[in-house]
Amino acid sequence: MIILCLLSTVWLSGCQTSSSTAGTANTATAEKRGLAPQRVDIRGSITRSQYDQGQVMLEVEGFPSPDSRYNRAYVLVQPTTQIIGIDGKSISLSELRQGQNVAILLRNGGQGNFVGLGVARKVWVEEVF
Repeated sequence: MIILCLLSTVWLSGCQTSSSTAGTANTATAEKRGLAPQRVDIRGSITRSQYDQGQVMLEVEGFPSPDSRYNRAYVLVQPTTQIIGIDGKSISLSELRQGQNVAILLRNGGQGNFVGLGVARKVWVEEVF
């Protein structure tokens, strides 16, 4: 009986050690979760924002980058769109402002060649360079 208790104590302490290292990995993943992926449909600055009936239409002027699909995009942001702030937490639609740097993924990849037109699936607010 004593040997069984000793073995179970060693086994349970081994589980605690492995879960603490996994907790460190989860923290690193949580920090990266707030960052936009390197390749997005449009990465740029909001040049115009127009609110109408609970939706926002953004005009985004892109930064020259091989990782951005469009040079300019007209993006409809709905209340259901996931918007991530600089700190990695969700923010509301009303917090999007002209002049902010954003990275956007469009539903169905958008339309067009140089000028994108589509509905935002996910928006990341990025720091000003």
